[in-house]
Amino acid sequence: MTRTLQMFSNLRAQILSSQPADQQHRLSLCFDKLMADITRSLDQKNRDKFSNNLTRFRNEFRTR
Repeated sequence: MTRTLQMFSNLRAQILSSQPADQQHRLSLCFDKLMADITRSLDQKNRDKFSNNLTRFRNEFRTR
């Protein structure tokens, strides 16, 4: 696992553990969707996809 992926996993775990137990599963699903179809490249299409996923992540977690 690369250092960046390990950092992401650690941050994800830290954020999940800081949430109430009843919210953790839903937040975990949001994190899964955040990284869906994201590759490890910096091309424009991939960055746009991540930006769209990030907006969806924020909106999904806030609205529920």
